[in-house]
Amino acid sequence: MKKKILVVDDDSDILKVVSAFLELENFKVLTAQSVNEAKRIFQRESPDLIILDIMLPDESGLEWLKELKRITPLTPVLMLTAKSSVSDKVMGFELGADDYLAKPFEPLELVARCKALLRKKEVYTKRELRILKIKDLEIDFEGKRVYKKGKEIFLTPKEWAILSLLLSRPGRVFSREEIKEALWKDKEVYNWSRVLDVHIKHLRDKIEDDPSSPDYIITIYGQGYKFREI
Repeated sequence: MKKKILVVDDDSDILKVVSAFLELENFKVLTAQSVNEAKRIFQRESPDLIILDIMLPDESGLEWLKELKRITPLTPVLMLTAKSSVSDKVMGFELGADDYLAKPFEPLELVARCKALLRKKEVYTKRELRILKIKDLEIDFEGKRVYKKGKEIFLTPKEWAILSLLLSRPGRVFSREEIKEALWKDKEVYNWSRVLDVHIKHLRDKIEDDPSSPDYIITIYGQGYKFREI
């Protein structure tokens, strides 16, 4: 089955060029010229990779990038934009962008980067489908079970949601706001910051040897939380 790539850009000439080169490599190309159109295609087609411009007519590509990485953190996103300043790149990467290519670009380089991102996605997907072993922990993603030293640990749904989110990108710092959105989305939760701290504490109590000096779930002060590099 062909891999599906969604290209989001308001420049029709760029869409034609990118589509032509990707189709030559046997990809199925989907195109959109606005975020709203892209969202509809994304829901209908579930693309394997997204090429996303920042400057779009109805909404910033960065805003949708943030939403995408909450919904489907393993779907790679390549930012394709006329902006090439360091601040734009940093913001994109902080929001979860997997790669960045500024216009004007070489189509062959774009194709090569897409292939590299899809190969990386295959590695993460295969790892997520099997039991992941980290020191004395075993995480069964398909069965949503966790074992420590061979003994099953029972997590609440919220604890599992936090753990699986952090494990979707080991080493990446997830802000408290990102975790809040993943756990509660648009729901109003009274004193959610304190509630999140309690969930993190309970999760550490269950999986860490020494919760006061965690080895798995690391606090990055002023930024958020991350799962240790694997």
